Amino acid sequence: LDHATRITVVDHHLDSDSDIPEAFDYPLDKVGSVSTLIVERLMEADLEDGLTEAEATLLALGIHADTGSLCYDSTTPRDAKALAWVMEQGASQTAIAEHAKSSLSQEQQGVLTQALINTNSTVVHGVTISTVLLTADGFINGLAAVTQDALELSSSDVYLLGLVYEPKSGGQRKNKNKPGEKITTHLLKDEDAQGALKKQDVEEMEVGAVQQDELMAERLKASFDRKDLDGSGFLDKRELTTALASSGIVASEKSVENLMKAMDKNGDNKIDFNEFVEFGIQSQKELTKPEKKPCTMIIIGRVKAGVNMKSIKLGKMLEERFGGGGHAKAASATVRLDDEADAASIMSSLVDELVQNSLQEQPTVGEFMMSPVLSVRPDMTEQQVEDLFTRYDVRALPVVDENNDVIGLVTYKEVAAALQRMWNKEQKRLRQEAQAKQNPEKFKERQRAMTDEQIKKAEERRKKGSTVKAWMKQHVKVVEASRTNMAEVEAILLANDVGCIPVVQDGTMQLVGMVTRTDLLRQ
Repeated sequence: LDHATRITVVDHHLDSDSDIPEAFDYPLDKVGSVSTLIVERLMEADLEDGLTEAEATLLALGIHADTGSLCYDSTTPRDAKALAWVMEQGASQTAIAEHAKSSLSQEQQGVLTQALINTNSTVVHGVTISTVLLTADGFINGLAAVTQDALELSSSDVYLLGLVYEPKSGGQRKNKNKPGEKITTHLLKDEDAQGALKKQDVEEMEVGAVQQDELMAERLKASFDRKDLDGSGFLDKRELTTALASSGIVASEKSVENLMKAMDKNGDNKIDFNEFVEFGIQSQKELTKPEKKPCTMIIIGRVKAGVNMKSIKLGKMLEERFGGGGHAKAASATVRLDDEADAASIMSSLVDELVQNSLQEQPTVGEFMMSPVLSVRPDMTEQQVEDLFTRYDVRALPVVDENNDVIGLVTYKEVAAALQRMWNKEQKRLRQEAQAKQNPEKFKERQRAMTDEQIKKAEERRKKGSTVKAWMKQHVKVVEASRTNMAEVEAILLANDVGCIPVVQDGTMQLVGMVTRTDLLRQ
């Protein structure tokens, strides 16, 4: 930059200041993609020859990447216009389809697997916040894509991924590992095979307890026997791999081989009980060493679009805490740590800050439900329910018993189906009467088999129709007035594909109201 005659920085992060003081021009605007600002300048320039296919494709990919193919909530109409213009300039849709959503590499897939296995989630005010802390032997490219996939696959609303690694001196590390071999959970140290046993196994292996406490010896033996699947008294490579998997650890074949070498003291390719205990004792000693280990931590955050997350500004939070940056819903930061043990507390503090400053308490369903609400009895008929639907212009009504307890739900679909059945029965009766006129003797014989009382009741049932109890929706989902928040109601409506839910008094089935999709949208 010292030799540049003019420096122009184009940015769309309104909450961040430029860290390049030599910049002469600093175009800054609120759009979803920085590529949009460049495209708008090109449009104003009215280039005589336009753009080449490569140039147009590159700008289109930039807009797709920054806006999530125009799906992120930071997207503006200007981004859509810019994307349309570069497509008119000849951007290759084939190349865009191939590169806009690139597949994860084998190494990134390993990170994603570990992230999903070790994700910790908590729900606050209806928002699911998930975190994961991993370690690696060096920097890993493409963690933003991994975090985005983890956000979607874990059904989280907010996802924070932390990766701790020891920086290598002398520039880029020489990566001799195969992809996926260096990725571990924060508790798994692959180089010395320390974290390959479950934490509970390490805690069981205290030196004094092994030597003196018979109860501890029994627990250790039980732990060993659980892993000894064939009951041979030894653990082989297959049983060790199975034990790791049951502990939530996906280890490469090389990692398992290293672990076998660390545990197998006599070199017979199997682990006996004494070797199992000895390794546990050594692991316990290593874990209790008060060793501080400087490292680098990368934090990447992603947030789903949604009303509940509108106050979350990850970019601002990471910039103020660690000098990071990004968007409100997609940001990252790099932190230098004097002690690797500080990483977990940093992740916890980020969650605490999100909860305290960014998540709004959700209103309960009792605050925005419809109340009082019309209901029907189980002995009412199709015609009576249809009259209620027409008179009060409703599409669904709860069914309650004599104690006002919810026992079902009727919607316009059930009413229409019941009326169709009644019409079908009437048509069948009319056909039977027409046949009776053609064969009066057979009709009279059937009539004589029924008493006058039976004939009268049958005629009444025909005119009256079937009751609600016969065709209503049963075992319907209900929500409690003061114990269910707006986000939970939204999830129930989507999961059950219904337009309304009866609201009951807390701890009972007593009907107190109804909540619909419209009520939710009004919030």
